[in-house]
Amino acid sequence: MTASGWRLDERDGLLLARCDALGRIPGIAHAFSTRRADGHDDFDLGGPGPPVDEVAARRRRLTAAAGLGDASALVLRQVHEATVVRAAETSDGTVADAALWLRGDGESSIPSVRTADCVPILIADRFGRAAAAVHAGWRGTARRIVVRAVEALREGGSSPEDLVAALGPAILPCCYEVEPTVLGKVARACGTDDGLGRPSSRPGRVRLDLHAANRHQLLSAGLAPGRIHAAPWCTRCRGDLFFSFRREAEGAGRQMARGSAWYSGGCQGYY
Repeated sequence: MTASGWRLDERDGLLLARCDALGRIPGIAHAFSTRRADGHDDFDLGGPGPPVDEVAARRRRLTAAAGLGDASALVLRQVHEATVVRAAETSDGTVADAALWLRGDGESSIPSVRTADCVPILIADRFGRAAAAVHAGWRGTARRIVVRAVEALREGGSSPEDLVAALGPAILPCCYEVEPTVLGKVARACGTDDGLGRPSSRPGRVRLDLHAANRHQLLSAGLAPGRIHAAPWCTRCRGDLFFSFRREAEGAGRQMARGSAWYSGGCQGYY
């Protein structure tokens, strides 16, 4: 299935969402997981703590299906802030909302983020020199987390005009109602409210577009408009494909987004 530069791709029994623009970058492999695996809808990749054996096995399956072989994935303790870390210098449970992979840092840690409505963002240098995974809920967006990730990639040697960003499956404005004060905080972080809010039928609520907000911020950070790609699926609407906190509350599982270079030691890149 293909939609607006994105596709659903079955790989080794897993149904994955992929961004065509990221897939065309030589040496970069990536995947956004769905809840579908082996014909079932329970492919939950778990929380930030040490995973039980079943969850750990699922995470390894995702890494392999993404084209990253048996490389280990960094699983952050995400706190809706704006902390960016280098994957090679951290370990599982590190408190942060974005992780970077830079060529030369080593090959053992793959940037990953977990989501169940927030926006997972994968960013890669078009020359395959660096990649980042970003977790952007409204609080992280209001703190300009994606801009901080771009700045960190620039400090690592990647020019913003060479970056490609994929804004993964998330809750879209059809379903994401917030208080007007939340919209105001996000708009201030973007320097505009253009395209960010839509009317809601519920008193005291507006509909917030987090994809649009992060696009504004990526543009302000120097990315070219044609290199920012937003997934077409709403996690709350598409319960057949994705877990959603807004729909399932505390019982919601978690998707993961992973992206980094693939290595010659048995890994494959799927493009």
